[in-house]
Amino acid sequence: MDVVKQIADQSSFQGTHIILTSEEIGTTEICRQQHKIPFHKQNMLKEHFLLFAVDGTNELHIGKHFFQLKKGEMLLIKKATYVEIVKAGDALDDYMYESVSFTLKKDIIIDFIKLIEMDDYPREAVLDDEIIIHQYGGRLQSFLASMKPYFDDNQNVKTGLFKLKILELLYSLSQENPKFLQQLISLNRYETKDLLKTIEAYYLQPYTLQELADISGRSLSTFRREFESLFQKTPAKWIQEKRLEKAKGLFFSTQLTIANVCYEVGYENVSHFSRLYKSHFGYSPSETKKHRVS
Repeated sequence: MDVVKQIADQSSFQGTHIILTSEEIGTTEICRQQHKIPFHKQNMLKEHFLLFAVDGTNELHIGKHFFQLKKGEMLLIKKATYVEIVKAGDALDDYMYESVSFTLKKDIIIDFIKLIEMDDYPREAVLDDEIIIHQYGGRLQSFLASMKPYFDDNQNVKTGLFKLKILELLYSLSQENPKFLQQLISLNRYETKDLLKTIEAYYLQPYTLQELADISGRSLSTFRREFESLFQKTPAKWIQEKRLEKAKGLFFSTQLTIANVCYEVGYENVSHFSRLYKSHFGYSPSETKKHRVS
């Protein structure tokens, strides 16, 4: 099957935004648009993600960390990461913004690692989950320029050729920056996270079960099955009980309002939270606060 070309919605910003998609390999996007007003985007990454800043800036919020990606810089983010991005055009270049991004499926990374194992490649240690901003030079600039005909002309892009281009990209990045290569290799080692650590780290966040499954590196059905085997409860039941116990603790240890406690433990509707709380404990949040004062 040929690579699918899609022109994204361009009604909000003048310019070009085109996406190439292959079910076997991943997606490649080129976005060159005029952003006089910064554009905010948030997403839970379903695949590993490479982002190249060509013009303008990208401000990224990843967990508690903030990164600013400027012209001539790129970074790699592992899948199942929640990312907020603010795109801003260059005021000195008529507010033009340009980026090229790639999502990388597991199989293309495995194929690349098999290839480099034939070479005596350099090794440089990186920390687990480390996000590093890399500068890229002329070699990568030439590669990005070589991708433009695939977006601009009307010819179909064959999957085999598309795969070769992505492998070329990974080779170029790895030869230019050994630390990037180690980041890439580490993705396979830590793709499936420990289920208990995942659920304890994220149960207070307003994530869906599908998002929690993605974070843990599992399908939704595998996530549910392993969870019930470990906790003897459904994920939804366990999360609800843990949130309510946390809420009760906050009522006794802080001066937070009922609404603030509701939001703190991952609920967005105060009435819904109060009903769940009373059903679980037999008394309401307001009765809990009254008891605490007395």
